[in-house]
Amino acid sequence: MKQKVWIISGPAGVGKSTTARRFAQDMEKSAYVSGDDISHMTVSGRERPWESERANDLVWKNIVSLTDNFLEAGYDVVVDWVAFWQDVKRYTVHWIEQGIEVRYVILWAEQDVHVQRDQHRPSDAQMGERVILLRNEFLSSGAPDRYYLDNTVGELSETIQQLQESEQFVLTDLQQSGAST
Repeated sequence: MKQKVWIISGPAGVGKSTTARRFAQDMEKSAYVSGDDISHMTVSGRERPWESERANDLVWKNIVSLTDNFLEAGYDVVVDWVAFWQDVKRYTVHWIEQGIEVRYVILWAEQDVHVQRDQHRPSDAQMGERVILLRNEFLSSGAPDRYYLDNTVGELSETIQQLQESEQFVLTDLQQSGAST
């Protein structure tokens, strides 16, 4: 069976981590890779990935390395990260070239839902105005509409079923989309 990598993305408060963890748990042989966890591995001198291209690249390089290791060991991988279209194109080409199926989904909700969900997080985890900034960044990222999935309709199990079954999230020839290697 073809190995798969799912990249679950979207702005803060949309349900990336909840969805990605549950999705990975429901699979037969999977690994869950959290970009947030990787980003916070830096103990001192940490730069925020959204403020530093170097920090963002470091997180991505570690996501790719961990994912490669899990794939080599026969695991499918679910990546949970605020992954923008340009980075997805840049860092997934080698998997597609190896015949690995890569799926990219941007979980989405109305702006007021994102803000409310953020406000229900513990205060030290709230993103505040960053929620709106991230929404705008996604909207201007150039990601095709087919990768957006409304995460406010239905149950979590329905969202997971769409992730498993819908071909709309499969990345195809990124070279035609302007991917850089």
